[in-house]
Amino acid sequence: MTDEAWRGTLNQILYLTNYYPELSDEDAAEIVGRMIEYDFFRSGPAAYREAIGEALGASVLLGEDAVETRHDESRVREFLGKIANALDARRPWPSPRYRMLDVKQWETFGQARAIAKIDWSTVRLADYLRSLFDTVKTGDVALPVLVFQIGSGQTLAFLGSADPKVHSVTLYQRDPGDPAQTIADFCEQTGFDPAEITKLAA
Repeated sequence: MTDEAWRGTLNQILYLTNYYPELSDEDAAEIVGRMIEYDFFRSGPAAYREAIGEALGASVLLGEDAVETRHDESRVREFLGKIANALDARRPWPSPRYRMLDVKQWETFGQARAIAKIDWSTVRLADYLRSLFDTVKTGDVALPVLVFQIGSGQTLAFLGSADPKVHSVTLYQRDPGDPAQTIADFCEQTGFDPAEITKLAA
């Protein structure tokens, strides 16, 4: 991992330290749980463990490229050590029930099928899935998109509307497979209520 890469990864952790005034063992365990679940930490536990190892070996953590944090360098180093130890204690890391993917993956959805509609706003859905919608340009219009993979291996995406007054999103299935089974797998992996989903005709 290059210096630039670990610093960018570390900044995600530094950002969250502002919400943890104590930087306790319990705080470290909570962050580790989020890393393992790919909750906010999209790169997964292996990437963050590697970045922490690189960071702890550096002479300066809180340089000019670091996200501002309420804690000093010594406390941050100590906290990173707690996170590293907690990550190591939970090996082997389980596969996540679902994880968010880079929005660039939307480019692979050229032959994707729209399989369902959910009458939720993008804000509500993003909050439920503990993620954020990105945007993609279609002509002059920017559309909200959320690309993710569920534990069954299916890569899916939610596509919203450019109109903020429209509170519905469409679920797209990129890979081959029975749409009904994919929807069932999505509900099982995310805990989403099937009653909230309207299946679209093939």
